[in-house]
Amino acid sequence: MKIKKLKYKPEYNFKLIGISSAEDDYKLSWKLGQVLKTEFVRARPLQIIDPKYTDYQMFSVFESDGNNNLPDIRLITNKGNEGFLIEELKNIDFFIIIHYDELTENFDQKLMSKLKNEAEITAVFPLDPSRLKSKEKLLF
Repeated sequence: MKIKKLKYKPEYNFKLIGISSAEDDYKLSWKLGQVLKTEFVRARPLQIIDPKYTDYQMFSVFESDGNNNLPDIRLITNKGNEGFLIEELKNIDFFIIIHYDELTENFDQKLMSKLKNEAEITAVFPLDPSRLKSKEKLLF
């Protein structure tokens, strides 16, 4: 009897934006809410077990409240209590994950151009999640 192995290949069906900012996470989430004319609420922190560290890695997460017909948007800190979420991108302080569909095709480009004009934000980067070594950490 042959045993079939199931192969799972995760889908990265979201847009990823990197942000450099010296602001605290709650201040940046408030600013992002102002830009998008919605509110962001603190969600349960992202906990990751990494054998390189002695404790869980904890990262703050803020989610859009679902109003104003916006896509599902999350703001995540890159620096946690023990290291970085995406270690190869240590120069990025926050990530914005946008779960998109056909209706929000260019939403990420419009958002990035708005964020570039904010004084609290130093830099905005479009990122391709499929090219990151630790991309699995963004699937939650």
